[in-house]
Amino acid sequence: MQDIHYLEAADDYVKIITGEGSFLKNKTMTFFEKMLDPQQFIRVHRSYILNIAQITRIDPYEKESYLAILRDGSKIMVSKTGYPKLKEVLGL
Repeated sequence: MQDIHYLEAADDYVKIITGEGSFLKNKTMTFFEKMLDPQQFIRVHRSYILNIAQITRIDPYEKESYLAILRDGSKIMVSKTGYPKLKEVLGL
């Protein structure tokens, strides 16, 4: 679980992104959201679940949306509803 950077919705699959590459699983985002530790993984957008240990910073993006910048340089959209959840988990 520590190796997972983030999960991304990809049609009928979920793409699991790790330091070693990406893997497709025929499961739903809701399945992974319920299965993963909520203290370590948070759904920040309807298409993304982040490993909070991978976040280096959160930048404002557009009106009421943000970008989470990860250690590997990935930029992940954080939605208007995902931002308060992310702030709560990070203690901001």
